[in-house]
Amino acid sequence: MVAITRSALARQQQSANRTRTVVSSSVRKTYTKKKKRTVKQPTSSSTTSSSLQAYNEVAGKSNIIDANEYDRYGNPTGREYDLGRDGAFIGFSILIGQFCYFDMQHPIDALKIKGFQVKHVKTENECITELASNRYQIAWIISTNEIQNPKFISSLTKFHSSGGAVFLFADNTPLVCHASEFLKAKFGITVEGDYYGDKTLTYKENGHQQAGHFGQHEIFTGITNLYEGITICHPVYSTAASRKVFTTIA
Repeated sequence: MVAITRSALARQQQSANRTRTVVSSSVRKTYTKKKKRTVKQPTSSSTTSSSLQAYNEVAGKSNIIDANEYDRYGNPTGREYDLGRDGAFIGFSILIGQFCYFDMQHPIDALKIKGFQVKHVKTENECITELASNRYQIAWIISTNEIQNPKFISSLTKFHSSGGAVFLFADNTPLVCHASEFLKAKFGITVEGDYYGDKTLTYKENGHQQAGHFGQHEIFTGITNLYEGITICHPVYSTAASRKVFTTIA
């Protein structure tokens, strides 16, 4: 899985400005004349820090030793150990383009509990239409083995360049096509490989530097042990500069 936000784009353009993602329960619309696109941006509705409104108190902590219960994998149970608070993301919309088919109902239900509005599509044509609708702040793209509509990558690139966040899912070759083609067009990076994994990664401080571990990051809040999947792939960088686009966290 690869998460791409505006900060990655800013680094690619060698901008001196840092992009910060701020989340709260209200949004406002701003009109950017140059891009002719209406972009929804979060604003804070109170003097309390918006990150405190959106995130639970354990945000960024993987090794939680005082939970009431733990599941069979050793991770704390209860939504208070999630990164996001229940209902905190009302006003934010996620588009899920699922081109490799499996049951997505549990993830969708979990997103809705957090307040997200979710649109789930299963064809590239539907996804292209929704990407152009200006209704979404985030797009999840779940890859399969081929791209059927040649306009798909340019549509996703336009969405990202206009401020949309992208969360890419890639399994193993050949089920990496959408993620790999987007990354190649945008950053000169491809994804390939069909390696047998089937291991459980464990949390360790700075663990991203060691095989078999993951390090501290907000996305791993409440997770001590993480199953990597049966098969995995890896990024291939075309230049030294492309290696600086992403931050490795596992």
